[in-house]
Amino acid sequence: MIKGIFFDVDGTLVGFQQTQLSDQLRADLLALQAKGIKIFISSGRARQDFARTGMLRDVVFDSYVTLNGQCCYDQEGVYWEQPICREDLEAACRVLRENSDFAALMEGDGVSYLTKIDGRMREIYQFLHTELWEIRPPEWMLEEKVYQFVPMVGAENEERFLSVMPHCDHSRWHPKGIDIFSKNGGKAVGVQAAMARYGLAADEVMAFGDGENDEAMLKLVGTSVAMGNAVERIKEAADYITACVEEDGISQALRELGLLPA
Repeated sequence: MIKGIFFDVDGTLVGFQQTQLSDQLRADLLALQAKGIKIFISSGRARQDFARTGMLRDVVFDSYVTLNGQCCYDQEGVYWEQPICREDLEAACRVLRENSDFAALMEGDGVSYLTKIDGRMREIYQFLHTELWEIRPPEWMLEEKVYQFVPMVGAENEERFLSVMPHCDHSRWHPKGIDIFSKNGGKAVGVQAAMARYGLAADEVMAFGDGENDEAMLKLVGTSVAMGNAVERIKEAADYITACVEEDGISQALRELGLLPA
C-alpha cells in the first residue's frame, strides 16, 4: 500500500513550457493528501525557488527534499542537512577568482546568489523560468551554510572544480550547468531521511522523475515512475513509464496505478 510519493519538480511536476502545476495535477495532489497519502518534493531546487516562481501554486507538501537531498524540511523546520565543507568552498572560490569568465550559483536554505551575470547565466535562467538572483562575491560562501554550488560550465570545464573539491559529488542537469554537493549526498539520501522521519518503508513509497539525478531515488523506492519526457537511462531504471509532463503524465499514472479513481 502506497503511503508516500516523492515528486521531482522540473520535467516532472512542471515542464519548460508549462511552468506551474496544471489545474488537474493540483487537484490530484490535494486528493492524495485527502486520502492520507503523504506528498514530498524531491528536487535540485531550493525553497527560495518555489517561493519566487510560484510553480507549486498553493499546494503545501508534507515535506521538501531540496538541493539534491542536502536540505530537508517540513512545517516544523529543517530535519536533515549536509552543507558543503569549508575546505571545498575555499577551493571553489579560488577557481572562480582564477577564471574570471566562469559564473556560479551559490545556494543556501532561503538564500541564493550569483557570482556574476553573463549571457550563459541569462540563457540558463530563462530555461529555468526563474528570475536572476543578486550578485555576491564568491567569498560569501565562506561565511554561510552552502548546500549546493552550481558552476555554469560545460563538461569540458567541470574538472576544474571537481578536482579541487574532494569531499563533494556532482550531478549534471544542463549542458552548461552542474550541481556540486557534499559527497554521499544526492536525492536518495534526502529521500531516506524523509522516509525515516515519516516511518515509511520502501515498499510503501512511490517516486516520479525524469532526469539523471533522479536515478538513485527511483532505485530506492518500491514503485518508480519515469515521465514520458525522461532521459532513456531513467526510463530503463523505472518500473513504469507514463506520459510527459505537458500531458499530465503524473495524473495518468496515479489512475493507472490505482491511487486515484479513473
